[in-house]
Amino acid sequence: MNKAVNFEQLMEMARTSLSGRKPPRIAVCAAADKSSIVAMAEAERAGLAEPILIGDKKEIVRLAAENHIYASSFEIIDVTGNADTAQAGVALIKAGKADILMKGMIPTSTFLHPIFMRENGLLTGNFVSHVGVLEVAELGRFVLQTDGGLNISPTLEMKKGIIKNAVFVAHLLGIERPKVALLSATEKVHSKIKSTVEARDLAAWAKEEVADADVDGPMALDIALSKEAAARKGVSGAVAGNADILVAPDIESGNILYKSLRIFGHAHGAGIVVGAACPVMLTSRSDSPSEKLNSLALAALYAGKITEAGYRVKKS
Repeated sequence: MNKAVNFEQLMEMARTSLSGRKPPRIAVCAAADKSSIVAMAEAERAGLAEPILIGDKKEIVRLAAENHIYASSFEIIDVTGNADTAQAGVALIKAGKADILMKGMIPTSTFLHPIFMRENGLLTGNFVSHVGVLEVAELGRFVLQTDGGLNISPTLEMKKGIIKNAVFVAHLLGIERPKVALLSATEKVHSKIKSTVEARDLAAWAKEEVADADVDGPMALDIALSKEAAARKGVSGAVAGNADILVAPDIESGNILYKSLRIFGHAHGAGIVVGAACPVMLTSRSDSPSEKLNSLALAALYAGKITEAGYRVKKS
């Protein structure tokens, strides 16, 4: 299995996976956004996607022209109102007319609402979570972080789904046996720190239920990523100092960790929502075109595995 350690290699993996077949169709909700339009133009040129832009057509055409992009090369669906653009994107997926869903210039809650509708949404019965992928230069490899974007206060049962989804994404990147660190403030189990108790229980569960990964915790961040810190603190095992996946206790710590690595660690990032009926790109409205392209490469790999993973698109 080929393994990607940076986004350039991930992009090449995505291109290779699409060799000989049509690129996935990506529906961008609220696409009247310079960053999204530029990213989609680059994706189309690279053969990574066939963009479908949903939003105010006049504004999309204007922004495309401002950035020397021919809007006539895109399929544009003229829809006004954020809620309606999100619903239109979900409808395209349901009808089998799009393969990937992407958030444009739209609030996250508005974008997600029709996805999670029980009757007409994109739920499959699988657990849904967000996985961030970070290229950390100092480590020379990818580090995955979850869940900093979707599940607010996950229960122990929910964390089982979070772990399995992150392992799935690690496999997409070619990490054959990912090492999963269950993060907390300390490596000691403390009855007053709920995340340490849950980490202990999850590590025990994973020994029986997660055959294709090493899962350990509780583990402080320094022990998870630094072999020197792990050695000094006397923590051993497959995960200590070698973590591929960082599982946060809750959305606050996960979101702060992801953005701290981006801002202070100068890491390049991507993200994907796993478990719905299609890959969902929960990109930030502040993301650059290159960051959105990183997420699209990840989504394209995921789209090729969607049936194998058991997340089947339900057509209307």
